[in-house]
Amino acid sequence: MKLGKYGVWAKKYLEEYKPFKFSRLVMDGSVMDYLLEFEYHLKGYANLVEFELKEKFPAPSENESFVEQVNYIYMIQEMVDEFVMEEVKLV
Repeated sequence: MKLGKYGVWAKKYLEEYKPFKFSRLVMDGSVMDYLLEFEYHLKGYANLVEFELKEKFPAPSENESFVEQVNYIYMIQEMVDEFVMEEVKLV
């Protein structure tokens, strides 16, 4: 199975900041299982954060320009990614 964006972030964080834990997982042969499970957790967390952010910052109306609507989507995604990056530190 292939890691998604959040799984790759977790892997990089493990390699850089927790090399002993990463090496142990590699030697056990459980690194992919661990990362896939953590990615599943991160995706759920990202969905929850996105839902809460969309409640706090409502989407522009359909009367707004396409550019405004796209900017809103990018803003929400950037904010979600910031929250997820903090959660990655729990890997």
